[in-house]
Amino acid sequence: MTEAQSTPEHRGVGVPMSKIPGVPVSYDLTPARTALVSVDFQLAFGNGSCEHVPHAEAAVARFSELATQWRAAGGVVIHVHTTLHKDENVPQSRTALMEGSVGASFYPDLVEDGDILIRKLGFSAVAGSNLLEVLRNHGFDTAVVGGLTTPICVQTTVDGLSMAGISVAVLSDATASQPIGTYSAELAHDFSIARMDYLVGQVITTEDLIRSVSETPSN
Repeated sequence: MTEAQSTPEHRGVGVPMSKIPGVPVSYDLTPARTALVSVDFQLAFGNGSCEHVPHAEAAVARFSELATQWRAAGGVVIHVHTTLHKDENVPQSRTALMEGSVGASFYPDLVEDGDILIRKLGFSAVAGSNLLEVLRNHGFDTAVVGGLTTPICVQTTVDGLSMAGISVAVLSDATASQPIGTYSAELAHDFSIARMDYLVGQVITTEDLIRSVSETPSN
């Protein structure tokens, strides 16, 4: 058997990621085609909480302000949350997210009637929930993502969205990190944002997106 004959056939799996690494992108982030997605804006992640995220409240406040403007423009807001049930095999480290606990609760004044709630298991909302199905059922090919924490649940979700062919933008000021090892929360956040900007999608601030939404003519 020749070498060429012994080489297995390579078949494409899935779809390409939504951007070329290192090349800046600017997506169409209009509410008609874009979902605004929060990831794990829950009280277990916060300043002095079970998972210490010192800038969590600021991130939540910015996301909440954006969400108000997004709804007013006719946009859809999706909140993905990690809430564990008693009959599930819950690791000791995750009990703070048990259903009915303070830690599993959303930050106040974040969720409004008409928003979509999606429960996830695991870090990524793509691998651990039906987020992709919900996006496609609503006709969304783009997502704007904020949440907690930047290098873990946000980053794994954003990676998954991009690898599924969704154009994805990350809110740099509506995300926040915990300290990781010897790295500060600020450094962990900044590096994760820089990585996603380089490899995965667009990075934008809530202020810029609010301005963009306010300038978009309503239907």
